[in-house]
Amino acid sequence: MQFFNYTPYPAYLFRGCIEARKVLACAMLRVTYDIVDGRLKPADDQPWGVSPAPWQGPYGPMPSDQRYVRGGVDLLVFGSARSARPVPSIEVVAQVGARWRARILAWGDRHWRPGLTGLAPGAPEPTREVPLTLARAYGGKDRWDGVDVAYVDNPDGRGFYLEADRARGNLLPNLEDPDAPIRAWSDRPEPVGTGPCPQTFAPRVRRGVELDETGQQIRRLKPEFFNDAFPKMIVPRAEPGERVSITGVCEDGALAFELPVHDIRVRVEVGDDIGERTPAIDQIGVEADARRVFLTYRYSFAYHLTPHQRRTCMLGLVEPG
Repeated sequence: MQFFNYTPYPAYLFRGCIEARKVLACAMLRVTYDIVDGRLKPADDQPWGVSPAPWQGPYGPMPSDQRYVRGGVDLLVFGSARSARPVPSIEVVAQVGARWRARILAWGDRHWRPGLTGLAPGAPEPTREVPLTLARAYGGKDRWDGVDVAYVDNPDGRGFYLEADRARGNLLPNLEDPDAPIRAWSDRPEPVGTGPCPQTFAPRVRRGVELDETGQQIRRLKPEFFNDAFPKMIVPRAEPGERVSITGVCEDGALAFELPVHDIRVRVEVGDDIGERTPAIDQIGVEADARRVFLTYRYSFAYHLTPHQRRTCMLGLVEPG
């Protein structure tokens, strides 16, 4: 199938065989916007590309974009939790539309201190900024018999200890789920994050894989397995016109914008069969410090291979009026 991108934005057509003569294809386009007075305006610079392989994005490693289905819309937030003045903790709250919201609590540095019943979290140091990275979430490495032992879900995090003596005086994680706070040094909370979620992240795998009756064989991969956001940062739907608001990432208040009614169209021609569709939003990426947003648009379809048949996919913009 030939692919033509008549837009000024990065795009790609992914293809994959699902049967001998049946192909699954996905037209994907990513648009970077500036936030201007609460609205999204296409940016002059388009740094967020589209890649069939893992790639290096503006904020670090990004997963492959070769996805044909997702179990919702990824919400990715890059930057830091911020406060205008030093505070013990900063609550980051993301809301899309009227019904969906997610929360993460960003603490100033805390250390395990002796208490009446054992070790307890010490008072947090006042902070104005906590990076929203996995390095500040639960995880890390500890030593056992002279060997480094990593917390598999997040080996580069902090707060993982194998013994109480190893925890004493050392750091707790900065980022945590406010509904599941860490209370004891031996707690093993699920790491939380706002950026891309590693594909090997155990909670992602558990939620995205359906096993057979024996619990040993994979029956199917659920659509959620192919989402790249952390499980609690997956929005069921995101429609043009809905408001997105994120608090706790800017010193001057909420970062808010409206999802645009876009003018992007996909036209697919397979022989005499011609169809035109509007791709759906399946990712929202927010650069809090830059006040910039990328939206990923995706349209998946399937077709049968017929020799010498004309097959094209075109991405274009609808002329106003």
